[in-house]
Amino acid sequence: MDLHITQDEFVRAMASVQGVVERRSTHQVLSNALLTAAAGELQVMATDSELTLVSRHVAQVSREGMASIHAAHLFQVARNLPTGPVHLVLENQHLVVDAPPAHYRILGLPPEDYPAFPAIEAVSKLEVGSEGLKRLVDETVFAIPLDDQRYGLNGGHLESVESPDGESRVRLVTTDGSRLCYSETPYSGTFGMGRHMLLPRKALVELRKMLDRPEEKVEIAFGERAATFTMGTAILHTRLVDGEFPAYRSVLPKTHLRRLEVDRIALLEAFRRVSLEAVDQSNTVRIQVQPEQLLISARSVDHGEANHPVPITLEGEPILMGFNVRFFLDVVSCMTDEALVAELGEALSPCVVRPRDRDDALFIVMPIRLE
Repeated sequence: MDLHITQDEFVRAMASVQGVVERRSTHQVLSNALLTAAAGELQVMATDSELTLVSRHVAQVSREGMASIHAAHLFQVARNLPTGPVHLVLENQHLVVDAPPAHYRILGLPPEDYPAFPAIEAVSKLEVGSEGLKRLVDETVFAIPLDDQRYGLNGGHLESVESPDGESRVRLVTTDGSRLCYSETPYSGTFGMGRHMLLPRKALVELRKMLDRPEEKVEIAFGERAATFTMGTAILHTRLVDGEFPAYRSVLPKTHLRRLEVDRIALLEAFRRVSLEAVDQSNTVRIQVQPEQLLISARSVDHGEANHPVPITLEGEPILMGFNVRFFLDVVSCMTDEALVAELGEALSPCVVRPRDRDDALFIVMPIRLE
């Protein structure tokens, strides 16, 4: 293995796999990245045995070969190299990194011991735009519990739906029991994810990192218990979580007693300011729905209280409700729309939040009982 690569491209290559490698694995090889020098490129692969990422980067290759190197350490080396060309050479299982005046000789593991990229027999494939898929993840991933092993909640549910005008859309649905979110984007091809399969949270987080290049198509291939996302020079393969997502459609409110429109940024700023005093166990804020405004307030025994009005347009009667402000902050922060619509029932009924000007996303936040 002998190649030249620019320092900034080397940094991008190693940064791309940092979220995948295992930091405290009992298998030392899973803390490593597999570097492969091939014709005109450096290929970097990392895996935690459930999730595998491969990214390809332009390089001048003099001799092909492979090296298995500790991923986090090599990333720190790459970040601290001087700007300019970097020479990588494999010598007796050591990776020599030469970027004058810096010089490193890093011990690796036998590359033949590194896990192979998982094989997938695709039963279906579809294509989506990167911008739409990025929005899909942004508007849902926060509602997947971090360390919750409850069956059916520890992943994102993907399904095919049809819009009112007959457009085929892929819908990603998530819930943690206190809130439920879904978002949709158009697709072409054939949807084939199994009914009892879920996308892991870690896979969605890593997928989101791939999606910052606009106007590119993402190919999604589904196998028996796996999915592969291919975009440009990156491939992400993930095993799917075995779990039956709750029958969420049955909990979607069919009617409402109150409907209000509100500016999203004004609401976001109000929640952020009032949240400084919402420091009880439930992060409680009181929302007084009035004819022309929401009056958002919170009280802290140790610090004091905060009040913040937000102008609204209301259809229906005033009401007082309580919410966990963190749940609402997640919802309002993930969106980019100018205005939101909220649909309310009684004081302990779910609150439905939608973008005012599109029909491809919905958020439900459960209220809490006020003392």
